[in-house]
Amino acid sequence: MEKPINISRVMVIAALAARRSSLAQMTRQALRNNAHVTSDSQLSLERFTAAGAELLLADLEASAPAAALIDFLASAPAGTDAIALIDNPDRSWVRAALSVPVHAILARDSDVDDLRLALQAADAGLVLLHPTSARGLTATNFSETKNNDGLVEELTGRECQVLRLVSSGFGNKEIADRLDISEHTVKFHISSILSKLNVASRTEAVSLGIKRGIILI
Repeated sequence: MEKPINISRVMVIAALAARRSSLAQMTRQALRNNAHVTSDSQLSLERFTAAGAELLLADLEASAPAAALIDFLASAPAGTDAIALIDNPDRSWVRAALSVPVHAILARDSDVDDLRLALQAADAGLVLLHPTSARGLTATNFSETKNNDGLVEELTGRECQVLRLVSSGFGNKEIADRLDISEHTVKFHISSILSKLNVASRTEAVSLGIKRGIILI
């Protein structure tokens, strides 16, 4: 049996009314009509919060709304998930989007099945990229931005949550229960955290997390 997606309220953002209607319908289909879907023509933190939305689906047809999405997510409530529909995005934008974080970046002509995969990724705290977004994002590219702390790539919001729980002494099962994800997903996040922080253990990751202000003491 297919695992249900635990996303109940979605806001769709698209400039044109017809596009908003189409994407809202696709979202309902992808979530098996088990979610409340609202839509708007522009990003608004006030409207997003008022709608009680937990995930934002943004149709980005130009550079201005693409940049606005990064700013929106940087100030959005903790735990806000996002999926972006954008064609041939700039590599620097993709990096910025993954850091805020955007959990899936798809082409604008994606279908219902593509959208469902993206929603599953967001629900699991994972990342799904269309080939045009993933192209060029190799370890070599990221090493160009490596800083003095050894950080190769910024942690996603979910990874920060996991690292903070690790610092509190919780094991994988406890973290999974608290975040309502599987232990397998927790292990995936921890592996990603260690890789991004360029450390070999949880203890080192927590130490660096404190140093970088990810973990408050």
